[in-house]
Amino acid sequence: MGAPRRRGHGRRRRCHGVRPPARGALRPPSRVEYPQRRRSRRRVRALPAPTGRLRVYHLVTIVRPDDDSTTELLVDELWRAGAVGVEEIDRSIRAAFTDTATATSVALRHGGRVEVVADTTGLDSWRDQAAGYRAGHFHVRPPWIDPDSTGRFVDLVIDPGHAFGSGSHPTTRLMLTALAEHIGPGDRVVDLGTGSGILAIAAARLGADVIGIDLDLAAAPAVQANAMANGVRERVDVRIGDISDIGNDEPFDVALLNVTIDIHESVAPAVQRLDVPVLIVAGILDGEQAERAARLHGRSPAERLSEDGWVALVFDRGRGDAAT
Repeated sequence: MGAPRRRGHGRRRRCHGVRPPARGALRPPSRVEYPQRRRSRRRVRALPAPTGRLRVYHLVTIVRPDDDSTTELLVDELWRAGAVGVEEIDRSIRAAFTDTATATSVALRHGGRVEVVADTTGLDSWRDQAAGYRAGHFHVRPPWIDPDSTGRFVDLVIDPGHAFGSGSHPTTRLMLTALAEHIGPGDRVVDLGTGSGILAIAAARLGADVIGIDLDLAAAPAVQANAMANGVRERVDVRIGDISDIGNDEPFDVALLNVTIDIHESVAPAVQRLDVPVLIVAGILDGEQAERAARLHGRSPAERLSEDGWVALVFDRGRGDAAT
């Protein structure tokens, strides 16, 4: 694989931390179905099929949002929180977790309820559904899938136990494609709402030093395990907290933000204070949402990538981007 292009993006700026909104706000989308597919009953991925082994699950039930777009992103958040199964039934969304703390945290965040269920189920049965896929310069795969045989792609190993699938949604694929064009060895990158760490790890695989920030306590072990599996543990610093936890003496070359449009609105002032030369954002639909995101961040996009109605915007001062 040829080396990804590196575009100049000006001098480094200092980060002035500002606290974003309520807990759980920074949640980048990763695995959901496309918003235009409207169904009264959708099975996103079934709970694990019986295998004869007794297991205990913490089943979280949440009221399904009225609109499909919000539903898709909520389902994605559940996967990224570490769910081993998610399904939509009528007006409810059910997610199964293997640990009490995560299930309780998710239920509190979304006003859901938790019940403990014992079943003769296992985790291995649904892993066969996972497969490798290509996103930009990257080949993303679970550990038991062989690396891409062509040698033309950067290998990313993401364990399903830590929210595998986070590259399967167009928003994450767009982010992976964009960051490969703007990140290179020696860059300092901040991933806002790192989740499973797929974007942070991708940046580290390109030679960058990365800080991944998330408000979810479950993010730290997920990112650390995935970073170690990719040989970049020393390049990825995962922090539980918000933007204000970043010191003023920590300049960044690139910031990554893959969240819903309402979260863009909430954190845009804090992101502006980071004053990064390159800002890559996604989690937004083409059209009004994309225009709104540009206004919120106060910059003109130098590049726009799109897939299945979703867009990623690249704000790059080195390519004529200016404040609006």
